[in-house]
Amino acid sequence: MKYSKSAIWELTYPITISFVVAVISIIFSKNYCLDFNGLVNASLNVFGILIGFLITVLTIINSIENSYTRELKKDESYRLLSVYLKHSIWGCFLSIVVGISHIFFFKTLITVVQNGANALFVLSFVFALLSSYRFLKIFLKLSLKK
Repeated sequence: MKYSKSAIWELTYPITISFVVAVISIIFSKNYCLDFNGLVNASLNVFGILIGFLITVLTIINSIENSYTRELKKDESYRLLSVYLKHSIWGCFLSIVVGISHIFFFKTLITVVQNGANALFVLSFVFALLSSYRFLKIFLKLSLKK
């Protein structure tokens, strides 16, 4: 399938920006003081709730059968919307797994590896946020269309 430049950017920006932010967090790891424990705990709550919401949206999208959803399913955009939804769910799940691993294993790691663990958490956190944002933005645009 051939995508336009804007579609390719839309597909790749969550992971691209996540990698950039993770690299920046490694470079400036000595210069910032973040409360990673608080951030990890908050992300576990937020992404757990967000996964429940996104799975509910997935169920609703697949179960509603009306003229709007039939028209949406005919077009390629429905497949893309499904891909974005899956990326968002898996991004949130990945962030939860990395967050729990961060809680359990962070204290036992040496300082150099701790910076990498923090960067991995930042990567998963930003990816989950951006992929969820991408899905919600597109879903709202489609569902509020008149």
